[in-house]
Amino acid sequence: MKCGCATVRIACLISLAAHCMGAHAQEYPAKAVRIVVPFAPGGPNDLAVRPVAQKLFELLGQPFVIDYRAGANGIIGCDIVAKSAPDGYSMVVISSSFSINSSTYAKLPFDPLRDFTAVGSLATSDIIFVVNPTVPAKTVKEFVALAKAKPGRLTHGSSGTGGSLHLGAELFKQTAHLDLVHVPYKGAALALTDVIGGHVDSMFISAPGAVGQIKAGKVRVLAIAGPRRARALPDAPTFAEAGYPEVQVDTRYGLLAPANLAPQVIAKLEPAIAKALATPEVREQYTVLSLDPAPLPAPEYAKFLREEIERWRKVVTLAKLAPQ
Repeated sequence: MKCGCATVRIACLISLAAHCMGAHAQEYPAKAVRIVVPFAPGGPNDLAVRPVAQKLFELLGQPFVIDYRAGANGIIGCDIVAKSAPDGYSMVVISSSFSINSSTYAKLPFDPLRDFTAVGSLATSDIIFVVNPTVPAKTVKEFVALAKAKPGRLTHGSSGTGGSLHLGAELFKQTAHLDLVHVPYKGAALALTDVIGGHVDSMFISAPGAVGQIKAGKVRVLAIAGPRRARALPDAPTFAEAGYPEVQVDTRYGLLAPANLAPQVIAKLEPAIAKALATPEVREQYTVLSLDPAPLPAPEYAKFLREEIERWRKVVTLAKLAPQ
């Protein structure tokens, strides 16, 4: 009889737990959701997530509040979310730096794979290769020939050592077997200023940061480092079209939550994000920002991150970059 009563109690507890989980999923979100932007306001991560956050508020009925926690190339903000409760009320918007940091930093305060749950992808942004107009090369083929004729004499700027723009150039150098001199700056804008001024020959840069300068004739675009031509620069070929399909450096922005996030919460967020990205309002804002909506289901986004971490690890190793 006691055994029967115990069995009934266990069954009741299981039923109650299942009911609570179901109720939690139905209620989510029951309060404001925090989205950490691990960089300064107005940067690419911020611009990619803000239109979606506003639309999620409209779709799910609770505010999605942006919380800026800049520092250490995004590590500080990511760490805050990694150590938050896995209840769906804390997320972080990441980009290429997340995948690169595990190779360029000797020690991270979190594991980029084990300590997070992939929620979904938001957008992609084209990375482009530009040169000063006085550089005697109008195509990638001509630039490669010029660089091989002058080994160690042409320069490339970047937003800083170990960043995606720097590693994009390293990937190009490794693929085409080039000897270019790296000139790091504290930000892409400073590097671009010196490319315009002729102090540096070339650089990889995000399309939103350079389209205006290209159209003004201050820099020349040689190629798009993505799978297709950029909407804002339809005449510029991709690296694949130029004969270097391995040079793929487009930036993908997405959302992560702490590890062990309930599947029911992902089931609420995933379709809402896809719906938000499909709205005319978000698409119009993305067009202005030279961003492309790029939804990916959580499992596919998690697979993408695993592959990106390994891909950039190989680039960093071949470039012989010492971890910070």
